[in-house]
Amino acid sequence: MFLKASKAIIAGRWLSVLLWIVLAAVGVQVAPNLQEEANSSQQEARSQSTLEAFKANELVAEKFPDVREAMNNEVTVTLYRENGLTSEDEAYAQALEQFLATRKENIRLKSTVSPFSDPQNSSTLLSADREAALLALNLDMEYFDGDSNEWLSQTQDVIPQIRSHLSTDASEREGAPAVPAGLDVHLTGGNAIWEEIFRLQEESLARTLVMTFIFILVVLLIIYRSPVAALFPLVAVGLALAISQAVLGFAADAGLGVSPNALVFLVIVLFGLGTDHSLLMFSRFRDNLLAGKEKSEALRSAVGYGGEAIFASVCAVIVAFGGMFFAKDLNLKGIGPALAIAVAIEFLVIMTLIPASMAILGEKVFWPFLPSRARARRVRKGTEGQAKKAGVWERIAATVTGRPNRFIAITLIALIPFIALLAGFRFDNNELRALLPTSTDSYQGLTVLRENFGQAAGAENAVPILIESDQAGWGSDKLATIEEVARDIDALPGVSTVVTPTQAASQGFVSADGTTVRLSATLSQDPYSNEALDTITDIRDRLKESLEGTNLASATAYVGGGTAEVRDNLATQKRDSVVIALIVLVGIFIILALLLRSLVAPICLVATIVLAYAATMGLTVAVFQYGFGHEGLWIDAPVAAFVILVALGIDYSIFLMTRVKEEYHTQGQATVAAVRKGLAGTGSVITSCGIILAGTFMPLLFSGIKSYLEMGFAIVVGLLLDTFVIRTLLVPAIAVKVGERSWWPGKRREIIDDVPVEPKEAVPAAY
Repeated sequence: MFLKASKAIIAGRWLSVLLWIVLAAVGVQVAPNLQEEANSSQQEARSQSTLEAFKANELVAEKFPDVREAMNNEVTVTLYRENGLTSEDEAYAQALEQFLATRKENIRLKSTVSPFSDPQNSSTLLSADREAALLALNLDMEYFDGDSNEWLSQTQDVIPQIRSHLSTDASEREGAPAVPAGLDVHLTGGNAIWEEIFRLQEESLARTLVMTFIFILVVLLIIYRSPVAALFPLVAVGLALAISQAVLGFAADAGLGVSPNALVFLVIVLFGLGTDHSLLMFSRFRDNLLAGKEKSEALRSAVGYGGEAIFASVCAVIVAFGGMFFAKDLNLKGIGPALAIAVAIEFLVIMTLIPASMAILGEKVFWPFLPSRARARRVRKGTEGQAKKAGVWERIAATVTGRPNRFIAITLIALIPFIALLAGFRFDNNELRALLPTSTDSYQGLTVLRENFGQAAGAENAVPILIESDQAGWGSDKLATIEEVARDIDALPGVSTVVTPTQAASQGFVSADGTTVRLSATLSQDPYSNEALDTITDIRDRLKESLEGTNLASATAYVGGGTAEVRDNLATQKRDSVVIALIVLVGIFIILALLLRSLVAPICLVATIVLAYAATMGLTVAVFQYGFGHEGLWIDAPVAAFVILVALGIDYSIFLMTRVKEEYHTQGQATVAAVRKGLAGTGSVITSCGIILAGTFMPLLFSGIKSYLEMGFAIVVGLLLDTFVIRTLLVPAIAVKVGERSWWPGKRREIIDDVPVEPKEAVPAAY
């Protein structure tokens, strides 16, 4: 297919260059901003989620907008001094409160509450040992459920201003009182937390783009020693990235779910895959020129045979990322389909623009080290046509194919201990710990809250309970039932308090339309602990039992809050893990079966995928849980790592087995010889591709964000494992061991190459 298509691709080389440049330029100018569209898309996805926690939170926003706004627009200044706050600290707190009042308009401040300006609040805002105090700031800002982009704009404007007023640097305080020496001051809660999360993600995206670009440029310069060959893949990927962002911007605006986290992976995946695919075609082209093929023949062969492998690779990647569409987790569902679309665009750009560069420049694309000169030197030395001395990959291929049993055994013995470590795998339920480094201002403020005011301190422990009736109005009989339900819930272990409409004189606890009652429960445990998650389940069960047989039996009840979200997300992840794994593995098996025209070889390759993933996650558990002492891995990490490792790692087995199939069918080699030649012929380029792809994920290790760090580590290790162990040792050894049965039920067939064979010249002219 691609041998025939190569004619049209080469003939339209100038049109390809012009087309992609114009599309990228137009897209940048007219497409909606992808970051803004992703924020809006995620907001819309949350509002339409079927998970109970999200339904409860949406109902709070709809029926009790003032309560929802207050929960997120209150930020807290924490003050802490070991051995107790001093009179100087108290004076500072009062002066700070007065100063902030003078900046109300700038920081959108509605009111402040502190134990020093109003001693009546000392019981809740001053710790028992007087080592910590809280200053609550009530802000007037757009809420996330309204206009998410306006909310983000206001948050990124206001929160940094408040933090600057708390700085120990006089040049940043803008007239605010100086912080007494030894007093720890932090800003946390609500929008203060989200401002740091979004800022860290934006910094991670910018760092990823720069580090990825530099890394790929350096590696390509080392491989080709040519600035031209190094720059063309980066230009092509840059155009693909710009066009992808434009297309996804329009798609998100039209209703496609896109997660803000997709933007980071968009950069990594496109640069990694795009460079790998470019490298594969460049290498084929150079090898053909070194073999003495004329330019057009060399190019058509590179596009034809390289295109088949790249197309199969892209199909596998699209199937893997597309499988995430069936996830219920909003983050996964918003990442996978977006990446699938971007990879399809990258394929079109790379498969036309890279051949166009080779067609226009010929071998000058490798300047200053031209293949014709290298071949001419061999001719002058009289070594042309002679058997070359076996290189590194020829020796590796001969060793592996000569002793398959040994390498299968060695690989399994090395990997099984890591797989066994999965027995200790745990999820880390702490969402804030996954998104916020412990060194951040917000996280340190939360630590002060928890350590000095108890695990129940902070809005994260709040559990809104909504009971929606099909009839408006709450008479004394219904309110009496609510009181009974509240007592049942309050009796549960893990519940600290439950506030009811009667206790609060109904103010803010009965919706304006009279259809919904809100109870406010508070957890007595760490809101992200397994015990707290179990308490949410207990509350839901007790709520259902308590309403049965009452005058509210027909009402609909919801339990929400941060802990309920984590609990529902965790249950969703377990379901998504199974569904996505089945879709991805079956889809890739079908692609491999069609590519290799076999059922046996695809089964072996899929088995190695599962083996590599299990070993990778075992090693990740060993490093983070046993090495760094993490509570567990963030709930998104295993599924995201699986999809990315399968999608990208299978590339190298596809590249290898496509070459093996070519040797087997076209050259008439026996399976052992075909595997040996295939491994020797692809070893260098695939290893380079693996290093490049793993390197593009390295910036995640420097993000400081726990969830990115764990996913990045798993993906980098998994790709390197696949490159140097699975594809180099295990897959070839299994193929040799299975032998001719690898191709069952297919039969050997001759592939007729329609590339014309030109007479070989002793020294080809420079192009």
